[in-house]
Amino acid sequence: MSTRYHTPHRLPAHTGKGFTIVELLIVIIVLGILAALVYSSFWIVQQKAKNIAIQNDLNEVEKSIKIYYTENGTYPVTTPNPKSNWRAADVLTDENCTNGSSQTDWIPDYDGTPPQSDPSVTVGVDGVKGCYLYVSNGTDYVISAWNLISPPQTEVFYRRLGFREFQSDSSSQFYTCNDSSVGGVSGGSYSITQDYYKHSYTVSNIMNCNETPPSGGS
Repeated sequence: MSTRYHTPHRLPAHTGKGFTIVELLIVIIVLGILAALVYSSFWIVQQKAKNIAIQNDLNEVEKSIKIYYTENGTYPVTTPNPKSNWRAADVLTDENCTNGSSQTDWIPDYDGTPPQSDPSVTVGVDGVKGCYLYVSNGTDYVISAWNLISPPQTEVFYRRLGFREFQSDSSSQFYTCNDSSVGGVSGGSYSITQDYYKHSYTVSNIMNCNETPPSGGS
């Protein structure tokens, strides 16, 4: 009897394709881009909601001091100085402000508690903490959500009138009209990212300020 030799069966070649390193990297990059877009969209929506809330805050504060004026013939006073660029004026700041008076009742004789800034938020110029500020000599007033707005804007409560940047935690604050350094001009050129006026909402009855934007601004 002859011996039969059987050829061993060969295992079929693996035909399934796995991901190459390059393909995995592409997938990771695409997912990262999508995540960044989703986060960016969420941040924009969230910031718009905060900006609307700040607009409402300023409307309420201004309405309150106008009622006060109707009843008392004067706006709540913080300083007797009537001049533009009130240097060393008694500007009041909300309780979460790292500079100035840092007090809850930053609007004197306010009916209730005036709005307070969020101590965890920095959205303005150079990551400097913004806050609410108020100054009045009884006749003129300036109320500002200073350096609290992002992205920079030219539409709502936009005045080239407001407050200077704080130089230090102990520096004094004052209202200033269309100041070039506060308004984004440095070394003769304009930068919107350095424009405090565009990162703020400001309401005021002062109308004699020349608010012509600098060259390159709007």
